[in-house]
Amino acid sequence: MTMSSRNGSFSTAATVTITVVAAASAFITASLIFCRRHQEALAKISKLEETRSAERKGRIRAEMKLRTHLKNDSADGASDLETSHGNVGDDANKGHKLTLHCIGTVVSPYTKRMGTPRQGALVPSGRGYIQLRIPVECVEGLELYSHAWVLFTFHANTDTPSVPAAANSGDSQFLNLTKTKIRPPRGNGIKVGMLATRSPHRPNNIGLSLVKVVQVDKKERRLHIAAFDLVNGTPVYDIKPVVPWDIPGHHDNLPLTVPAWVSQDDALQKVEFTSLARDSLETHIRSGKLDPLYTFQNDGLFSSIDSICEVLAQDPRASNTNSSNKRGTKETTTNSDVYRFVFCSVEVLFRVSATGVVVEDITELDLNNVPHVDGIPVLLDR
Repeated sequence: MTMSSRNGSFSTAATVTITVVAAASAFITASLIFCRRHQEALAKISKLEETRSAERKGRIRAEMKLRTHLKNDSADGASDLETSHGNVGDDANKGHKLTLHCIGTVVSPYTKRMGTPRQGALVPSGRGYIQLRIPVECVEGLELYSHAWVLFTFHANTDTPSVPAAANSGDSQFLNLTKTKIRPPRGNGIKVGMLATRSPHRPNNIGLSLVKVVQVDKKERRLHIAAFDLVNGTPVYDIKPVVPWDIPGHHDNLPLTVPAWVSQDDALQKVEFTSLARDSLETHIRSGKLDPLYTFQNDGLFSSIDSICEVLAQDPRASNTNSSNKRGTKETTTNSDVYRFVFCSVEVLFRVSATGVVVEDITELDLNNVPHVDGIPVLLDR
């Protein structure tokens, strides 16, 4: 091998070595830079997480302080009272008030309390809707359920409990309830605690109703429902779908248990329309007196007849009366009293006899020219 060849080989080897060393050095440098930046990023993320956690804790503390202040400020003096035994539960319940916002209003054929079903399932033909005051997207998907729970207020009640006052015994707080026990209409005179009934007269005027979901009308922002027991104009606060676990016995196969007076069947077996009543109803539907729930375009005549029959089969007459023809009695004379209830914007006149219920006539009402209280028409001549 010549001298020049050797020098060339050495030069090539040196060049390769230098290249490898340079590449290794660059790799090591890049790795060190990456590791340093990665550590800096982790440190920055850790600091940001600490800052966010501190800010969140601060917001939570501020919200708790604000909420406590607002409750104490609106507790009508209840927060100034002290419990002698230092009961944590009593102290925690001081001033707990809840502000509810109406999310919709019920449009119903049941214009007044009389004639409103005591349970919606007893009048499955009853139809209505909830006019939503919230975006209709809130109920999107609800049409996939068959039933829903509706949380509402008994806005037509006239015996709302007054402000809190100290009870006679102990230091606990109670609402000024005029009654704690009531006589259920179908209880044969027994008295039970108001919370052991479905009475609308409660410590808080809150009701929970099971309704059948019919459809969601996105254009008109309406949730159409059926088989309900809600008076027209009822404010709605919440709507929840019914799931299988709401049904007693679905999971544990235990039967639903109720008192005997609840399960008794006292429905009137026969409801008939006179030809005058049927013709009058048809005339009123044609003139729009039952709009928008019962029209000729939505099979309103037959559906309204079914609804009225189902209402009357449950005997809507008053039970707290001295009349010999009150709820649960069957008049045997030909001069039985004429009763009436308002359905949409018409009045249904009926009699109860030994053979059942007879709808004698259906008359028109001008509800625009009568006084209203909480949306309920007051018919002074009735």
